[in-house]
Amino acid sequence: MSKRGHIPKPIFEPCAGGGIELRVPKWADFEEWVELRRENRPHLQPWEPTWKLEHLGRQNYKTRLAHFKSTISSDKGYPFHVFRSGGNTLVGACNLTNVRRGSLQSAHIGYWIGKEFSRNGYARASVRAVTRFAFDDLGLHKITAAVQADNHASIQLLETTGFAMEGTARSYLKIDGRWQDHLMYGRLSTD
Repeated sequence: MSKRGHIPKPIFEPCAGGGIELRVPKWADFEEWVELRRENRPHLQPWEPTWKLEHLGRQNYKTRLAHFKSTISSDKGYPFHVFRSGGNTLVGACNLTNVRRGSLQSAHIGYWIGKEFSRNGYARASVRAVTRFAFDDLGLHKITAAVQADNHASIQLLETTGFAMEGTARSYLKIDGRWQDHLMYGRLSTD
């Protein structure tokens, strides 16, 4: 099990279409992260909560890095930037949030991949790697994920990585200015 405050080492996993490296976000990633988020706003908008352009500012990113450091040190979450392995190209992110200890031993996973890099196995590899990290390194029992019913690519991804649909959460998240129902998926360490 991971020690509280321990920042995990990079995780590697080969996948179809290449491999990935997961790294905790750092200041050196700022420019590439801004460019990827800006270029992919129309691609991601149907699936993410609305965000303003200030979201891409330097001060906001510094605040995010401080928040990430705090969530890692308190064992509440583990954010990862997804890089293509063998290079330094940022392709997206995969985050483990809402880590719960005690009798729950659970967390929530969320991810995004830039349009240019989609359908190359990067999302699948990052979900697998973060799932393995959650179960093997953090000792969690369950991981949940939420997905809109019309996000067929994400549903397929979750199902091919061992997640099972558990039900529907009504008005779960406000996406693109509207409260949206989401299908709830879960995976157990024993699956």
